[in-house]
Amino acid sequence: MSITPITGSPNLPKFTYTADASVAFTKGFLAYRDTSTGEIKEATTTVGDVTNIEGIVAETVTTGASNPEIDLYQIVPGQLVIADCTNNTAVNQLNKAHLLTNGGTVNNTSTHSADVNAIFIALAISGVAGDKKLVGRIAVPLGQVAA
Repeated sequence: MSITPITGSPNLPKFTYTADASVAFTKGFLAYRDTSTGEIKEATTTVGDVTNIEGIVAETVTTGASNPEIDLYQIVPGQLVIADCTNNTAVNQLNKAHLLTNGGTVNNTSTHSADVNAIFIALAISGVAGDKKLVGRIAVPLGQVAA
């Protein structure tokens, strides 16, 4: 399962970040910045909201205490991605915000989620319903800082 940038979208810059030491990262999974440690971690169902998503893991790697670094493709506003989904896709899932099942899979439903962790905005279906893939974008903050 993964989240893959679509060719033809804006080019994604790749950056090296300090990661949580001795953690396995999976290529194509979303990663977020832990605001208490400043380290990068893989996004999960309830961790990794629009305020701290940093990017898409560029390669599968296990970081170590001596080399806790990870390369991420930075998500830019308007960047389109194809995301693997938990359920078959349907038109009633489009133009809605969805939660993640894990860092590489969207938990697509017919209901819009107002949860802060609902970071995938579905825009189109890729393939047939059974392919379980949606085209969309990752909601990222546009420089707005909450007081």
